[in-house]
Amino acid sequence: MPPPPLIERLFQALTGRYLVVRPDAGFTIVAASAEFLATTRTDASIFGRALFDVFPGDPLVDSASNLHAALRHVLDSRSPHRVESQRYDLALPQAMGGGFEKRCWNILSTPVAGDDGEIEFIVNHVEEASSATHHSHGMLESLTEEARKSQAERERLIDESQTQRRIYETALNSTPDFVYVFDLDHRALYANDALLQTWGVQDVRGKRWTDLGYEQWHADLHDSEIDRVIATRAPIRGEIPFTGTNGTRVYDYIFAPVLGADGEVVAIAGTTRDITERQAADQSVREQAERLAQADRAKDEFLATLSHELRNPLAPLRMAIEVLRRTGNSDARSERLHAMMDRQISYMIRLVEDLLEMSRISRGALSLRKERVDVASVIASAVETSDPLIKAAGHTLAVTLPEVPLQLEGDPVRMAQIVANLLNNAAKYTEDKGRISVTAACEDDCAVIRVQDNGIGIAAELQPRLFEMFSRGDRYSARHQAGLGIGLALSRRLAQMHGGTLSMRSDGLGQGSEFTLRLPLAQALPAAEAAAAPATATLGHIEILLIDDNRDAVDTLAMVLESLDARVRVAYDGVHGLEVLAAWKPDVVLLDIGMPGMNGYEVAKAIHRLFPVAPPTLVALTGWGQEDDRRRSREAGIDHHLVKPADLEALQRLLGTLERKKP
Repeated sequence: MPPPPLIERLFQALTGRYLVVRPDAGFTIVAASAEFLATTRTDASIFGRALFDVFPGDPLVDSASNLHAALRHVLDSRSPHRVESQRYDLALPQAMGGGFEKRCWNILSTPVAGDDGEIEFIVNHVEEASSATHHSHGMLESLTEEARKSQAERERLIDESQTQRRIYETALNSTPDFVYVFDLDHRALYANDALLQTWGVQDVRGKRWTDLGYEQWHADLHDSEIDRVIATRAPIRGEIPFTGTNGTRVYDYIFAPVLGADGEVVAIAGTTRDITERQAADQSVREQAERLAQADRAKDEFLATLSHELRNPLAPLRMAIEVLRRTGNSDARSERLHAMMDRQISYMIRLVEDLLEMSRISRGALSLRKERVDVASVIASAVETSDPLIKAAGHTLAVTLPEVPLQLEGDPVRMAQIVANLLNNAAKYTEDKGRISVTAACEDDCAVIRVQDNGIGIAAELQPRLFEMFSRGDRYSARHQAGLGIGLALSRRLAQMHGGTLSMRSDGLGQGSEFTLRLPLAQALPAAEAAAAPATATLGHIEILLIDDNRDAVDTLAMVLESLDARVRVAYDGVHGLEVLAAWKPDVVLLDIGMPGMNGYEVAKAIHRLFPVAPPTLVALTGWGQEDDRRRSREAGIDHHLVKPADLEALQRLLGTLERKKP
């Protein structure tokens, strides 16, 4: 028997997954919503066919018999029946490979009785179980039906069959959303049970918005929206609070036009959903996001302040080393000590700078400061870093370097960091008094550095994941306590950023391990560049005023600059600095920023007011080194911005350039 035309049109127009069957032996399909057809990859050709012929289900799961039993239960009990999380797989078309697609459903089956009291149809409301755990029942966005040119024809069509009316009312009342229809005169024609309960009425026919408890402003708003839908024949959506029997709630609503056969609007259908909890959840998410943003800003401010505070003591240390180097004992041992202290301070400086790059590190956006460096220097720095850990375990370390120097183009600190990470791993995962070796050689235009140990080795199943972030290998060792599992991942990333590779080999547990770092050799320097002269040995007689409240830092810097023949005066605060400047106009002012009382920006602006025509060159020498700090320096009229502790060669080159520009 073909499906009643009105039933077929009605259910195809509903938003949600609905399937209507007859209670015959095969449960013949009568109608289905468009969403159900789309979900099950079927079309209207299934109407009139037996349910289990169209949807046989996977025989291995035996879901068809479960659904059949549920439908029989509806017929026997003559009452609705709900099945939660029913496994019912869908057959895939041959174009998609055939077989079955695993699916899980929640099914509400509701009987619809005819005029004689016998069950005439079963309406099945179907939801996917996975989405049902996170969402409310599907919203019926619009109710469309066959319409005629006049309201009388529409009423006649609705009343044509009591059976059809019971079907769609059953469907509309099975959703917690509000469903309603208004005529072109803004009078209600229909409301489902959920909305009747909220409005607190039993019948809405002929009522206007104000009759249903709406305030005048609210009624005027909806009237204007209905007029707009009629004029444009396009849906309109809004969000608004309303006080009903459930108290004041926030609702999301849609008004949609119902078009007649001639394309004219014959009614306005609407659906409304309570979004009070969702809106509260959204507000909670926004507040949490703001709290996280504030915490992130506080973290950035803390890191900037911490880096500034750490740079301050490093500045006088670096300058003191330079003074000792220039004025102290110049024997080989002293030179080695000075070089070692300078390298360690450089590492400290780099660690401080990394505090400001934590977010970049987490994104893999590390920065490199490339220069020409010898492989032997890289290995020496790495050994110096790892030496305490190696000695603490009593390991023997053998280092083999090539006879001919191998030049690299890269960041010496980062490259030493790679090798130091490998040495640290070897020391940790080798039992006490073990053997570790580092060898460097030239292979195929690459410098190849190998770190070997006779330690506990790496199991074969762990080796593919060893370079993943946060992988610690689960290797047992008495010293396997520290670390976050980022060393090898970071080392490989650093090697790749230098155009190289980092690989690993181990024959298994107890067989030791070998890590191989390959880095491309630097190209030969042009003759002119290779013969370039170093920084000027002295600064002539350039006049420099140092303004800094850190007495240790400014006094040691003054000693270094005086050893380069510069004429230097010192002020320990901004006010005193301006007094010295007024009496003695120097060529350059080296200016700290974070001073109490009068900060460096204020001093710079005051200097420009004192010397509007030809002010001295202003150089910020500060622990504040973020981009915002540099921007503020430019705005204050500062010519150069250097970060403490200043690299002496860079500072000397800058001052030498300024000295040569003197008249």
